[in-house]
Amino acid sequence: MILDQACLFLHQELHEISKIREIVINPNFTGVLLEDDDMGMAMNVRKGSGNPAETFIQAIETLIGLDGLTGLDRLAKAADPLLLSVKVALINAMSKPFMTEEYLHTGGYITAQGRDHYSIKEMVKHQTVVIVGFGGNVAKIASRAARVYVTELEPERFYSTVVNAKGRSKGPFCANLIHARDAEPYFRKADSIILTGSTLVTGTMEDILEKCHGKRVIVYGMTAGFFPAPLF
Repeated sequence: MILDQACLFLHQELHEISKIREIVINPNFTGVLLEDDDMGMAMNVRKGSGNPAETFIQAIETLIGLDGLTGLDRLAKAADPLLLSVKVALINAMSKPFMTEEYLHTGGYITAQGRDHYSIKEMVKHQTVVIVGFGGNVAKIASRAARVYVTELEPERFYSTVVNAKGRSKGPFCANLIHARDAEPYFRKADSIILTGSTLVTGTMEDILEKCHGKRVIVYGMTAGFFPAPLF
């Protein structure tokens, strides 16, 4: 499991261990702030994150003041998406010492910053693309790709109805929406798969990567903001 590998790495390699100062939960993201001011974030799934249950709040209250590694141990068996978002955000916060250019270059990774160096829409130009998760990049990618499919756990949330002088029509118009359970045939015919890091929170990343074996996969988003080794 990717998160298990990340936790093992931190246990083995992290020598200065900060304590958890604050945890923030809202409908869009979870944030974890450490005492050394390092911070990590993870996107949330839409259901339940705006008004978390009292039992959940009590559970994360027990993490405040713990050192980060002990916090990860407490979250080792987390399966609920909200608890997983806390776990991923904590991993991201604790990963900061390993996210410097100097450290990443020693592992053979290439780093680049800015639009001039890295643009997903140019990387998939004229390709058939599957995007896992409907996000702000869909229209931009669709403007360059030959064909775009978007998989979602709840695709009905992203349909739109357009009414104008020509009558009625159904959107989105830039991509074809498909349910996540039906995605595998589309993975097979895609040139590239663009995978949101939020699949770490839904617990679906490993399964998707297995179905995309041999394909070019681009993982994006702040949720996958830890050192890259566990993703490969």
